[in-house]
Amino acid sequence: MDGSRRDFIKGLSAGGAGALAAGCVSVPADGCANGATGYALGAKGSVRITVPGLRNALRVFVVGDTHLTLRDQRDVAYDGCTARMARYPARDGAFAQTLARAKEENADLVALVGDIVSYPTLANVEYVMKELEASGLDWIYTAGNHDWHFEGLPGSDVEQRAEWTKRRLLPLYRGGNPLMSSKVVKGVRFVAIDNSCYHISREQLDFWEAESGKGDPTVLLMHVPLWVEGFGLFTCGNPQWGAATDPYWEIERRMRWAERQSPESFALRESVLSSPNLVAVFTGHIHTAMTATERGKFLLSVPANKTGECWSVRIGCPA
Repeated sequence: MDGSRRDFIKGLSAGGAGALAAGCVSVPADGCANGATGYALGAKGSVRITVPGLRNALRVFVVGDTHLTLRDQRDVAYDGCTARMARYPARDGAFAQTLARAKEENADLVALVGDIVSYPTLANVEYVMKELEASGLDWIYTAGNHDWHFEGLPGSDVEQRAEWTKRRLLPLYRGGNPLMSSKVVKGVRFVAIDNSCYHISREQLDFWEAESGKGDPTVLLMHVPLWVEGFGLFTCGNPQWGAATDPYWEIERRMRWAERQSPESFALRESVLSSPNLVAVFTGHIHTAMTATERGKFLLSVPANKTGECWSVRIGCPA
C-alpha cells in the first residue's frame, strides 16, 4: 500500500470483528497441540503470546512498510517509475532506529514482512542490507508488492516479481527461496510465504502444509493479511477481491487484478486457521496496526515502519 490508500483503512485499526483490546487475553477453544493458548496486548506496539512447553522465550520484532525511497544515478533510467512513490518517503533514520531498538531489546529475530522499499533501486536494497548486516541481528524477509515494482513497466505482477526479485532483491533472502522459506528460532518455526501478488501457488501451499505439519509451534509471515471481517479488501482469501473491485491499478500503473484469487489462496487461509500448532500470523501492507482472532488464532498486521513503528512480540511459556 501507499499514501493514496490510507483513507480506505482510516479508522479500522483494531476495529474489526474479533479485535483484541489492550490487556485482553484470548484462549482458543479448538485445542492447541503446540500452538498458542493465549495472547495479551501490552503497551502500544507489544504483545505477549503464550505457548506451553516452549523451553526458551524469544522476542521477535515485526517490521513492515518502511517504504524507503533511496535513488541514485545508477537507476536514473527508472526515474519515471519511481516519481510517485518518492513523494511518500520514510522518516529519516526510521529503519536504522528500529534495528537499533531491536538490538537493545535483544531481539532473537527481525521479521521483515514486505514493502521495506518503495521500489527495487540499487540504492534501496544496498542500504537495507548494510543496516541489517551492521546490526548483527538475525532476520527473515518476505517481499511486499512495492519491493519489486517499478511503476509503469510492462508485465504482470507475477512477471515483475520474478524479474526484479532476481535482479535486485536476492541478497535479502540470504540464499533462501524468495517465494517460501522457513527457519527455526528457539523452538519456534517461522514460515515466510510471498503473497505480494495476493495469490499463492500450489507449491507454496504444499510448502506451508509440510512446514506446519512438522508439529513445531509455527508463525506464518506474509505481506498481505489473511482476510477476516474488518480487515478489508486488500487481503488474501477475500471473496470480494478482484478486477471489478481494483481501485488503484491506473494510479499504480500496473495490470488490473485478476477476476479472483487463486484457489490455493483460499485453501491457505483455511489451512492456517485450522492449524493446531499455529502461534500467530504476522503481516503488513495495510499501514495500520490491526489485531484480530479468528477461530482462536491470532492475526496481527503491523503499522507502517516508515514512521518508525513496529511491534515487539514476546513468545514464551506461561509464567
